[in-house]
Amino acid sequence: MVKAIKKQKGIFIFFKMILFAIFALFFYWQVKKLNWNADELYLKNVFWLVLAFILIPINWLLEWWKWKATLRILEIRATNRSERHAFLAGIVTGMLTPNMLGNFIGRIYYFERRHRNPLVILTLVGNYAQFAASMLFGMISFFLLQNSPLFHELEGWKWLFIVGFIVVVLFYFNFEWITKLFFKRKQSVHRFIRTLNRRRSFRWTIFGLSIVRHTIFTIQFACVLAAFGNEISWVNILWIWQVYFWVTLAPSLFLGKIVIRESISVWVLAFAGMNEITVVASSFIIWVFNLLLPTLIAVVVCKGKKENA
Repeated sequence: MVKAIKKQKGIFIFFKMILFAIFALFFYWQVKKLNWNADELYLKNVFWLVLAFILIPINWLLEWWKWKATLRILEIRATNRSERHAFLAGIVTGMLTPNMLGNFIGRIYYFERRHRNPLVILTLVGNYAQFAASMLFGMISFFLLQNSPLFHELEGWKWLFIVGFIVVVLFYFNFEWITKLFFKRKQSVHRFIRTLNRRRSFRWTIFGLSIVRHTIFTIQFACVLAAFGNEISWVNILWIWQVYFWVTLAPSLFLGKIVIRESISVWVLAFAGMNEITVVASSFIIWVFNLLLPTLIAVVVCKGKKENA
């Protein structure tokens, strides 16, 4: 059984590496076509870049509030230091795992064993809420623009998008049934699910914070693009929503979808008529602002000593 599980994991990782290689080649193909003119990378308005940088703490403050809401519903009593270091450790492990899903690894490290399964579940719920927010805004973009680099005519895909989003929403608000399948013998998890069902507002709170966080992502991307001379308009905002839609669906191995994010950004925003070079630079800057810098800070601040486990 153990060998079979290891074999399945190996096959899964192998396919993800192939997908990553495909995205890397796609990115190389996109970049190779670019006319690298240094003048096009000139910062035309530093104000927008500074504004995007200022939004970094707001972005992570929203994620912190999601983390605090998780601790409150589980009624976990911990020191402020433990809560803070668990959150920072989650940033580091999230950065090093596919799709940032591994943030629960760092978070549970600072808590007693009896709290870890519920923490894993609710951290994944928070991640899924962010996924659902990206799907929501992506669908809005598809319906308003009626266009996409993948489907030039979206009329025939409307019902597929609607059904897909309904499935995403139903799963989010009924995830406890899936949880019971994986934790049949964990009485603590069953008690936690009963508590969660009595406090349905938790899911709305997390989803609301995820929507606001997605809005911050959008503003940051629009600001960085504007720093390189691109126009800030509702149409461009809608195209940015499509970028995050496809980036969220795309597989990754580590480092917050570096390369994948850039390749998808060029694919979508160049189709929308934006300059490819500024799109690559903007996407990379967003990665540095929202993932690399917070991770480096977390590595410096976070301590490895467990206080409550």
